[in-house]
Amino acid sequence: MQHDEYIERNRKAWDEVIPIHISHREGEEQFFQQGGSTLDSVEKRLLQGLHGMRVAHLCCNCGQDTLSLANLGAKPVGFDFSSAAIEEAKRLSKDSTVKAEFVLTDVLKIPASFHGKFDLVYISKGVLVWFPDIRSLIQAASKLLRKGGKLFLYDQHPFVHIFDADRTGELVAKFDYFKSSPDEYKGLDYVGGTTYDALTHYQFMVRLSDILEGISENGFRLDMFREFNHSLFQQFPGMVKDEDGLYRFPQDSGIPDVPTMFAVMATLV
Repeated sequence: MQHDEYIERNRKAWDEVIPIHISHREGEEQFFQQGGSTLDSVEKRLLQGLHGMRVAHLCCNCGQDTLSLANLGAKPVGFDFSSAAIEEAKRLSKDSTVKAEFVLTDVLKIPASFHGKFDLVYISKGVLVWFPDIRSLIQAASKLLRKGGKLFLYDQHPFVHIFDADRTGELVAKFDYFKSSPDEYKGLDYVGGTTYDALTHYQFMVRLSDILEGISENGFRLDMFREFNHSLFQQFPGMVKDEDGLYRFPQDSGIPDVPTMFAVMATLV
């Protein structure tokens, strides 16, 4: 299957699940209207000074993080390939009265009218596994930025993708880090956990070399690369929720402290 075919099948899987996600969510309009944010404490710390900045949010889904960026003072535009997601994002923006623009498009093929218009490109939380070629995503981001604009990436660490938990809860290396073909899955309702007759979707292994080479090949200067030991959810048995709302293995768990998230900031020069 060609890359475009994987992306199209994934688009259909997202269009299928978005109405299910919406059915589980309540009170979002009031949350954002009152200045709420779905960005975690790490993102808020690393993304200070957004007031007045033009921000391109790639793979914005239903716009919750996009509206959060707006509540931090940014002027965001969310891009996504799911018509169901973009429709909901526009509704949520209207009903919450939080201003943001949303555009239905393949993020690898964003119209040239948006090129060079942004101060920051924001790519975050669960995006990278959907792309068979990370370099092409970073190249698309570079086209959107003005000179001196910044790319922000915050996602699961590629290292952690090789692990799974066995029956005892121990972490074991299970997945091939250098695998180029995708893994097939069914079901995307991480919001409510609903089981449904789902379309197949495809996720790809992410490699650090592809991220770093994509940055160097597309005119960026790497300003920051940080690794973290937290997850956004209970990714493995034994993880517990800390005071900051993030999940970690307790220090006395006996489980090695491994990188589970990473963040990159790079400047287009």
